[in-house]
Amino acid sequence: MVPLTKNKPKKSAWEAALDSLSRRALTNCELETRLTEKGYENQEIEKVIAKLTDYGYLNDQELALNYSKSRLKRYSRRRVISDMKNRGIAGTLIEQVLQEVYSGDEESKLCLALAQRWWAQEEQRWEEKTSKDPDKKSPPVELWVRQRVARKLLQRGYPSEMVRNVIMEMRIESSHLGQA
Repeated sequence: MVPLTKNKPKKSAWEAALDSLSRRALTNCELETRLTEKGYENQEIEKVIAKLTDYGYLNDQELALNYSKSRLKRYSRRRVISDMKNRGIAGTLIEQVLQEVYSGDEESKLCLALAQRWWAQEEQRWEEKTSKDPDKKSPPVELWVRQRVARKLLQRGYPSEMVRNVIMEMRIESSHLGQA
């Protein structure tokens, strides 16, 4: 039997870096980690990263800007900061980019928009759930929906105070709609 492993010559650090970047945009830190894990020397990695940066293939600022814009409508500022720090982007760069992308009131508007969308979805889900088994004890619709929407917003990284305010606003809206 012939072994399944192929005796290919090891790729250069440059080729390995380009392969990684062709799959997904990476930060300097992520690329350095990948190349280190593949066994390349630190000097070689530094040269490759410098060359890629000079060519414009590796740009943490552009990546941070694109990343935060793509997450703007789905996640809170705090969650985006955490994700970018985990990817190895410098804190000063993160703050600079977020000042450009997020305005002060924007986050609470996004939180409210998500809450409104989810509130309607969860009310419908509650109706479906209770209609299947009417004899089963279920919590009141408003309580059930409120808890589920709040949990989702907190998981997205919105501050608890903001979530509390949005949920109160949704309860008021919901009670006004119920009276109409």
